[in-house]
Amino acid sequence: MRREARAPFDTAKADIILCSSDNVYFRVFRCLLALASPFFDAMFDLPQSRTRPISHNNSSGLEIIPMTENSRTIDMLLRFCYPSASISDPKMEKIGDVEQVLEAATKYAMEGVEQKVRKVLVAPRFLEKEPLRVFAIAYRYHLEPEARAAAKYLLRLPSLPPDAEELGYIAPNDLAMLDVYRRKCSQAVLGLTSNLEWVKRSQTHRFYEWWTDCCHCRSKSDVRYMMHSTYAREWWVEYMEETMSALKETPCALAVTKRLPKAVEKANGCPTCRKKASANMAEFTKMFAEEIDKAIADVSVFFVAKLGTRLDIW
Repeated sequence: MRREARAPFDTAKADIILCSSDNVYFRVFRCLLALASPFFDAMFDLPQSRTRPISHNNSSGLEIIPMTENSRTIDMLLRFCYPSASISDPKMEKIGDVEQVLEAATKYAMEGVEQKVRKVLVAPRFLEKEPLRVFAIAYRYHLEPEARAAAKYLLRLPSLPPDAEELGYIAPNDLAMLDVYRRKCSQAVLGLTSNLEWVKRSQTHRFYEWWTDCCHCRSKSDVRYMMHSTYAREWWVEYMEETMSALKETPCALAVTKRLPKAVEKANGCPTCRKKASANMAEFTKMFAEEIDKAIADVSVFFVAKLGTRLDIW
């Protein structure tokens, strides 16, 4: 049974109707569709008899264009097409909606809509919860910046879920390249735990004073963690060792900050360290996270996406 779309796609001033696959009528304007889509622009230039059958089974007698997309997808697609001053962009809370609208925007050559949807695809709410789904969508549509962002977030996972449906959309060779990318990132960030030159470059004078300050903490005689002719405190070495183990599984900046509270708690056992440990460890982990991001940014890998198109990730 036919239904009318919600406002503003129920206006009596419309000059054409889009009918969704679930039989919802969207009353819209040719000029707006033509401006947003070369596909519709070309369609409207053709004689009616060469485009599609015309139905007058509606009180207004307007031409009806049947669409393969459902009403939910068409509603969101049209809201991206209309001027933002009159209609705000839709809020897509489900990644399935993002994929459906992106597919429709690509199909109808709506480049402006596609650019907006691509920004939504890499919103934190999707990257943090569903990085593999984001990567699979970016891979499918050859979206390089979005694939880069998703691949980076995948590093937060110890491994790819073997039964994930998204894996079926990625060629086996490219799944292997994701493993190569992870190994390269792991090697790059682990190098930061054994060579502290980056700390010397980035540290502030306050951090230097704290590092070299004498206290009651036991030191660890490990040359890997020696700076300014001073061995590191044992609790700090423990933090680095635990972080190193975490980086092997999840080579990302998040592995560094997760262990900060435990390190500060250990440091609070020393009357001297207690005074500055919280602030200085926060400063250190921030520097560490930034160095990890830089190291990962330098990792290069590429994927040969479907249809033989090379998708350069880095």
